[in-house]
Amino acid sequence: MKIVNKQALIFLLLSVVTVLIPVLYDSQYLQSNSIPLMISAVTLVIGFLIFFVLSKGWIDGSLKNISSSILEERSDHSRLSEEFENLEKALKSKMDQLQNQVRQKASDNTELESQKQEIIKKNEEIEQVNRQLTESINYSKRIQNSILPDPRSIRKLVKGAFVYYQPRDVVSGDFYWFEKIRQGRSEYLIIACADCTGHGVPGAIMSMMGSNQLTNIIYYQNTIEPQKILARLDKAIKLELYRNESSDESKKEGMEIGICVIDLDELKLDFAGVGIPLYHVTDGELNTIKPVRGMIGGMKGEERDVEASIERVSLNIKEGDRLYMSSDGFQDQFGGPNDKKFLSASLRDLIKELSPIAMKDQEEKFKETFESWKGDEPQTDDVQVVGIEI
Repeated sequence: MKIVNKQALIFLLLSVVTVLIPVLYDSQYLQSNSIPLMISAVTLVIGFLIFFVLSKGWIDGSLKNISSSILEERSDHSRLSEEFENLEKALKSKMDQLQNQVRQKASDNTELESQKQEIIKKNEEIEQVNRQLTESINYSKRIQNSILPDPRSIRKLVKGAFVYYQPRDVVSGDFYWFEKIRQGRSEYLIIACADCTGHGVPGAIMSMMGSNQLTNIIYYQNTIEPQKILARLDKAIKLELYRNESSDESKKEGMEIGICVIDLDELKLDFAGVGIPLYHVTDGELNTIKPVRGMIGGMKGEERDVEASIERVSLNIKEGDRLYMSSDGFQDQFGGPNDKKFLSASLRDLIKELSPIAMKDQEEKFKETFESWKGDEPQTDDVQVVGIEI
């Protein structure tokens, strides 16, 4: 048997009591006035209805459902609150990370800006130094050009002449020297072609030293024998550079040079060379007068020993003969189809091939051949070719 809900039973008893109290209290009044009786009846009916509903458990089930819903909503609210709290913490952590990154970026940007300004400052200093160096080198070029004879002057002394002069840098370690001098009743034409160690500014300084020493030896010491000129030049270079003959350094600086002394009256040529040969073309034939090996400024022995070690070659020449001297820059240039050196044999063949051409046109031919051979390769060394026609 189903147990009746206590709440429903209590409510029913209260309803019955409510109905009975007015009946027991004043029966005569109820006979004359039916309204209290009606109220009691309605109350009783309502009580029975409430009893019936409560006894069936409908309200209790509804209340339980409502309570369960409320609890679920509270649980959902608690879960959402927890999720929102976790999300808030995550967002705060992310914001902190972003702020730290922003601060780091700002710090890095400040450091980069500082480095940028430092680089700009250094670049400005480098540009200033480069400008000063460029100005100094250009000034050195003007000084070097001032000591190099004008090729037009030599053309007045011989039938024809050219100088193909191509520095690797702005200034060159190669130089040429010529002058017409009188000694006794004879006139002599002295021509020199020299290749100093190094190129650029160091080579240019050495070339100016060599040119000045040649002027001093030939003009002021009145020396015209080519082997004696070279021996005295060797001594002068050693003295200028504070050379110690016993030191290994004595062989690392100096110059290769060839000198022709031409007696214009007797048409006789004396040649002496250290490292630079003389090419003599006569009647279409090419003869090579070889130099001794070594370097002026690094020769062994005293002046007398050096003079004895340098061979002097004398030749009889005639009008129309052509003479050539060259530094090793042309023959050492890399290029061609196999990227190899031009070589001295090819230079001799080129001289023989071009010798019939007018001297005034040969300079351009030498230049065209050199540029064609070099192609896109960088220039290896200073280049100099001197040619004269008797």
